[in-house]
Amino acid sequence: MNYPYKVSAVICSYNRARFVIKAVESIFNQGYDNKQLEVIVVDNNSTDGTKELLEQYKQEHPQYNFSYYIETNQGVAFARNRCAREAKGEIVAYLDDDSEAQPGWLEGIATFFDQHPDVYSIGGKITPRFLTGVPDWYSRYFNGLVGSFDQGPAVKQLTGERYPCGANMAFRKEVFDKVGYFNTLLGRSGTGLLANEEKDIYKRILAADCKVYYLPGMSVLHAVEANKFDKNYVRRHSKGIGGGERLRLQGQNGAQIKKFVEYVAKWGYAIVYGFGFLIRGQWSKFHMLERFRWWVIAGFIDPNGAR
Repeated sequence: MNYPYKVSAVICSYNRARFVIKAVESIFNQGYDNKQLEVIVVDNNSTDGTKELLEQYKQEHPQYNFSYYIETNQGVAFARNRCAREAKGEIVAYLDDDSEAQPGWLEGIATFFDQHPDVYSIGGKITPRFLTGVPDWYSRYFNGLVGSFDQGPAVKQLTGERYPCGANMAFRKEVFDKVGYFNTLLGRSGTGLLANEEKDIYKRILAADCKVYYLPGMSVLHAVEANKFDKNYVRRHSKGIGGGERLRLQGQNGAQIKKFVEYVAKWGYAIVYGFGFLIRGQWSKFHMLERFRWWVIAGFIDPNGAR
């Protein structure tokens, strides 16, 4: 199939007017051939002036292949699906609206796909850019909370234990014809923090014998605001992980039981490991690690409470 563009770089946005233009510019400033690139922003019903800001940017930059759409169905999965459907590029590369692509991002994505025709998706390194102080309870177990993703310095195939994160992932457009789109029953919706729409599509990609790789040079910076460290946010985020997994495994009773046992075991591990924090006098680290694992279980038990 002939595509008008090599890469469609796409951004899903919800009430991130303060960041979204920087995300767009981080793509256009890559120095990539603009004739081979389009950038799409899908606004998922923002109420903070995002639409007006995007329209202004479009009017001020007629030299770019830039477009934006309003997705009225609320939820990141709906927005990501709209991105994929509107994209006219051979490759659909996702960047979060509060992230910035680092130099070589586009070139690295396009070159790797050209050199590896049997690879259908890739993901890269995500480095958090903290905009506020880090609380004393924070530890590496909360890397997912701040969007951190680092699988080491080498290119590696991902086979299921780890999979790319939504802030920095790219697909051959044709993979959506093979495995379908993002599951709209999963993922964040408005202020809801349900998770696992990324895990769901990657499980389907791998089940279809399509290869997935990690590229350390495919790097982005991800802004982390103070609200990510609000304990109520952490509780809702944790429940969203458990709730999303319960819904992902809906109808698979055996898999649900296995996952519940896994979560309980991880809770127990967190308590045991957390004693190390206690010995070092780090009560807050122990407490939040234990709460995190318990909240995941609570979300799994009651996914509706995790929305």
